[in-house]
Amino acid sequence: MSDIRKKWSDRDRVTRAMTKDGAFRAACIHNPVSVRTAQTRHHLDPVRTLALGRLLTGATLMASFLKGEERVVVEASGNGPVSHVYAEALQVGEVRGYARANSQPDTTATSAMGSGILKVQRILYGNYEPVTGIVELTRGDITSDLGHYLTQSEQIPSAFVIDIAFDEHDIVRQSSGLLVQAMPGARPEDIFRVYDTVDYLGRLTEFADDGYSPDDILRQVLHGDVEITATSPVDFFCRCSLDRFKGILLTLGYDEVAGMEASGQNELVCQYCNERYYLEPKDFDELKTQLLVKRN
Repeated sequence: MSDIRKKWSDRDRVTRAMTKDGAFRAACIHNPVSVRTAQTRHHLDPVRTLALGRLLTGATLMASFLKGEERVVVEASGNGPVSHVYAEALQVGEVRGYARANSQPDTTATSAMGSGILKVQRILYGNYEPVTGIVELTRGDITSDLGHYLTQSEQIPSAFVIDIAFDEHDIVRQSSGLLVQAMPGARPEDIFRVYDTVDYLGRLTEFADDGYSPDDILRQVLHGDVEITATSPVDFFCRCSLDRFKGILLTLGYDEVAGMEASGQNELVCQYCNERYYLEPKDFDELKTQLLVKRN
């Protein structure tokens, strides 16, 4: 029982809070396992790990304010060493994503992403189309750009802090993040005071090393009476499966699937989590039979 309890306590989680006067809401996350899992699954170097880890963390913080299986998709594309980063997070605590290297990066780029765009989509209940916003990358470091997006595009004064630390082998050792947002009616002087607190907070990974929980950090950042509204586990998790891939293959024609079988192309790779699936002869037979039925 103690092992189960320890495993639960060590699990990544995001905690949400609000000041009792309703002026500010915030979320704090401790997610080293999720970011390290993404790094190892995709075999990422430290630069791409840092970009993806920040985006996974930021997306999870943003999704924490949604409901049920509503989700946030955040993508950044640039001309720096990292060409594209994708993160998708559900309010229920699932997050997945990937990062791509740029084969011909702009040598003048001063950040991992360089110049480019940041795209944010919210898939919400009752909305036929995602709520989408696009802004230019202003810093190319993901953290600043997420805060810029929320403040400029959605008109919500927001402060992001995302901190990731590596061990001596360049493997993710620690990861934490914080998102603070001013609600309608927050006084300018209180907003500036919270911004100052965030600016001088120090490294979140060091707080985590010292045993501070997300609850502890939220109470340090938010002034006055604070109510912890929820805390949820977070996992790097993808809903891909062999059956889902087979469903996609059924959108192709019979000749394409038969050609895959003839050329030995039986490996299917999920771009979001890098899981590999392999089609057996019986799978090809099943697919071809269904495609022949559709053709007739």
